[in-house]
Amino acid sequence: MVDAVITWIGQKFAEKALDRAVASGGRKRQRHDLSVQGAEATSDLDITVKYTLPYCRGAKAPVVLTLRRVDRFTESLRLDMVLGETARVRLKRGRYEITAKIHELSPRLGPEPILHAVGSQLLWLGGNGTAKACIRPAPVLIRAPKESAPKQTGFWLKACPMCGGPGAGYALCPAHSLHVSRYIVEVLVPRMRAS
Repeated sequence: MVDAVITWIGQKFAEKALDRAVASGGRKRQRHDLSVQGAEATSDLDITVKYTLPYCRGAKAPVVLTLRRVDRFTESLRLDMVLGETARVRLKRGRYEITAKIHELSPRLGPEPILHAVGSQLLWLGGNGTAKACIRPAPVLIRAPKESAPKQTGFWLKACPMCGGPGAGYALCPAHSLHVSRYIVEVLVPRMRAS
């Protein structure tokens, strides 16, 4: 029993040393030079999107990543990638909201890409090592073509008022309804419980 524990601890130390050597490329890590005005410390981040398209298991669908820095609303970054690959980025340290949108592959649905799945994750980025984020999007409902769409009522509007995208319940697109629901869960509910 003791030998197994010692072996396991040795393997963990070896894995950590190997990870550090690979991350630094076998060279000594450089410190951040923060003497320049406006310079900020950075961290590395590996982002993977885990999703399987129902009609084609190994498909390389286009994915659009949006990295928005939560503590500074003006900063956001958009990355195009392919499903099944890992995006490796270096970002300024802070709290980020990472949103992944998977688009439809089929060209028969029109020239504009159709949203197939959306997922997001909140992440605090602040370590010296490489942080890893794994986003698992949920499928969105694909609306019927305009000819067979039901009549629009006050509850269901054609376009999201925030971005102009296709609206769903309460006139918000899936991405903005996710933002609103996250705000309710993270901000409003704790405030109501506190009072």
